[in-house]
Amino acid sequence: MAFLELAPEVLKRSLEPFPFRVRTLDALHLASFDFLQRRHRDLQLASFDDRMARAESALGFDLFEL
Repeated sequence: MAFLELAPEVLKRSLEPFPFRVRTLDALHLASFDFLQRRHRDLQLASFDDRMARAESALGFDLFEL
């Protein structure tokens, strides 16, 4: 777990459309993950929320099996 500053680039991405309808905090999490992944960070997302997991998969993010 880590904290990430919400840079203008992350905030901008969170306002753009996602493949599935996502809630505000989910959009911030997905935008943050996208930001880090584009900087070649080796990350996986984990979620018990089906809507969030579908969005993660649709964006091509690696999912951690819970």
